[in-house]
Amino acid sequence: MALMIEIQNLDIVFGHKGAEIHAVKNAALNVPEGESYGLVGESGSGKSTILRAMVGIVPHWSGTIKIDGTQLEHKRSIASRKHMQMVFQDPYGSLHPRKTVNDTLSEPLAIHGLDNRDERIIRILNEVGLGPEFRFRYPHQLSGGQRQRVAIARALILEPRVLLLDEPTSALDVSVQAEILNLLSDLRRKHGLTYLMVSHDLAVVGHLCSKIAVMNRGEIIEEITEDQMRSGDVTHEYTRQLWTASHGYSREALQNFKEFA
Repeated sequence: MALMIEIQNLDIVFGHKGAEIHAVKNAALNVPEGESYGLVGESGSGKSTILRAMVGIVPHWSGTIKIDGTQLEHKRSIASRKHMQMVFQDPYGSLHPRKTVNDTLSEPLAIHGLDNRDERIIRILNEVGLGPEFRFRYPHQLSGGQRQRVAIARALILEPRVLLLDEPTSALDVSVQAEILNLLSDLRRKHGLTYLMVSHDLAVVGHLCSKIAVMNRGEIIEEITEDQMRSGDVTHEYTRQLWTASHGYSREALQNFKEFA
């Protein structure tokens, strides 16, 4: 199967000499077309920074990022943005409070000069489980799960091939998390999408991803399969600690918690 995402020797440094933060260190990963790949680690491990470099929010990186065999430049073109879209963590902050759902979905269509806008908007609202009755509502009239469905619709309305998911369920209630994960799973199968998903929770990523890279302090320390995630058959001690934490609170696990340098 052809590779849709190829990342090699990716380095990202913030700050100036003497006060540098090495956010991502020599990261490498490959995601086949149509697959879902997870990046897991604690806050500050560098996982979201990789996504931000891919979409151009973080322009100062070194290494190689390829999408469908084409190497990304540091300054992204409008055409290249169309094929790779991102869904952000906070459904409350990612939608403009003074714009209706229709405004939010119309904007990318206008930027990319796409026609049949009414038809596209109604179709994508149906696909994310909202329907046309939500078209002229404002964000404050929507629940958290409904807002995230709008955010997913905004990302998908340009018909991209790659979706970058930055903790797309962490701000939602547990029951709503499952609904959004199931929706994302259905959409990936229906449209043949390739996902790169970031989370701090192994269980959430394991619901959607067939392979998972574990990050700690800017480095990918281990890559595990879905089966390994379920069984706990992992190599690195840090990964094992994350796996234990994903199964809920444990006094023994808390007592044995270890900081990894």
